[in-house]
Amino acid sequence: MARTLVAMFILALASAACASGSAGNAYFPLGAGNRWTLEAEDGGRPATISIAQASSDVLVLRGLPGTRELHVRTVGRTIEAWDDGQHRWEALLRLGARAGTKYTVNLSGLSLWRNVQVTVASRTAVVHDARDRTFRNCVRLTFRYPKGLVDAGLEELVFAPEVGIVRTSVQTIAGPRVSVLRSYRLT
Repeated sequence: MARTLVAMFILALASAACASGSAGNAYFPLGAGNRWTLEAEDGGRPATISIAQASSDVLVLRGLPGTRELHVRTVGRTIEAWDDGQHRWEALLRLGARAGTKYTVNLSGLSLWRNVQVTVASRTAVVHDARDRTFRNCVRLTFRYPKGLVDAGLEELVFAPEVGIVRTSVQTIAGPRVSVLRSYRLT
């Protein structure tokens, strides 16, 4: 009986550890081979965001607006990016933070991610993708630059639970460019 209780206790602890480990990825599942294709609402060419393995605990994120390639990792419910210029990990996407939370991202070498204030604007956003699928309880991040936008900058990124990125809005010199999820593949 005592062995059974101890085994059940250990199993419960292991299950809780697994659940908390995957919670960090719930809104942006970072797995090697995962990819999202977003379609520009104005008919522009599609954009692809993808994940590749760099090492056992570091992944390569390609195609996130304002970046080419970032080394990233999940810490709790936050996605951190490696800043080569400052030789440190920087909180990039605080997807587990409460609505209203504000934080600053300062990645050297990336103008759209340099000294930008990020706000968790909503944890209950509703988004429709390019195929008119509805995603509920999305995390919506908005961006504010200390000197305002001159000719380009991020406006918002939206992440759906168990899917990942479903909407982006980037201000360009030609005006805002909104892209929504067309397809995705999680491995």
